[in-house]
Amino acid sequence: MTVKFSVMITGMYPMSCFVPWAKKIEAYGFDELHIADDLIFRPAWPILTLIGANTSRLKLGPAIVTPQVAHPVYHAANLAALDELTNGRAVCGIGRGGFNPLLGIVNPAKPIKMVQEAHQVMSHVLSGTREQFHGEFFTVTKDLYFQFETLRPDLPIFIGTWGPMMAKMAGKIASGFKADCTWSPSYLSHLKEQFFEGAESVGRDISTLDVIVGPLCSLSRDRAEAMDHIKGLLALLQPALAPMTANEGIPPDEIQAAYDAFQTGDINKAKRLVSDKSIRAFSVTGTPADVIPQIEDMIDAGATHIAFGPPLGPDFDVALDLLAQEVLPHFKGLR
Repeated sequence: MTVKFSVMITGMYPMSCFVPWAKKIEAYGFDELHIADDLIFRPAWPILTLIGANTSRLKLGPAIVTPQVAHPVYHAANLAALDELTNGRAVCGIGRGGFNPLLGIVNPAKPIKMVQEAHQVMSHVLSGTREQFHGEFFTVTKDLYFQFETLRPDLPIFIGTWGPMMAKMAGKIASGFKADCTWSPSYLSHLKEQFFEGAESVGRDISTLDVIVGPLCSLSRDRAEAMDHIKGLLALLQPALAPMTANEGIPPDEIQAAYDAFQTGDINKAKRLVSDKSIRAFSVTGTPADVIPQIEDMIDAGATHIAFGPPLGPDFDVALDLLAQEVLPHFKGLR
């Protein structure tokens, strides 16, 4: 079994940070770099363009883009341009989108159908076909086709989800699925089973598909510092992590209280309201010695690809060094 190790970064940092970090990530031998296309941060595509022009091996792409904010054809065009720029190193994740309600965007009545169609539309236009696509959510006329030649007609597009039914659908059409903010072996195992069930139902070879887990990450030599640092982010994100929060037994009133404290600026109170149970369920947090057995558990649960997510640690560079120098060498036999 081969396991890939990657890094995911949000657009919360100044633009000047991304190229030096990407070069360091590439030099350390990580497989991919994902940039979160979250609406509350800097958008992914310009960041990816900078990184793509300044790296040579690293695969990279957004994780994830949402078709409710921009049409899938727009995302496909950006992906094709990134693939051309990087000489075939682009990847992409697409999903429903966790921050859409902040824009007043109502979740669709059929989110699985919407994401399925979005994936199909992206694949449709990237393939160069001039046939019409007419779905329930998206339409592409026969007159809409790229006025440039794509480098690859079958770019890897995975689906971002932590829902079992969405994972099952992803198994039928996508290159893989990515469960962000997930660090529960039992929950990942359940998603993987649904994903493989979907793939096998249409005769796909499951050995070619990617089971990606993208936990929040806080790594430090000081365990207490690492745990304190992740709590603030969890206070903000927990309301968007349903149904996983219910599955992990985290009370709704606890989630809301932490979120409310965060929004009023009382970060210390918000952190106190985030439980150790939440830290363990959604993040890989602690010292290198702490996280190695956690990673082993996730690989045993079926992960073929781990993308260490934000904030990486109290100090990004220190956390990256710890991951590359003290954690990944433990898994060199799987790489």
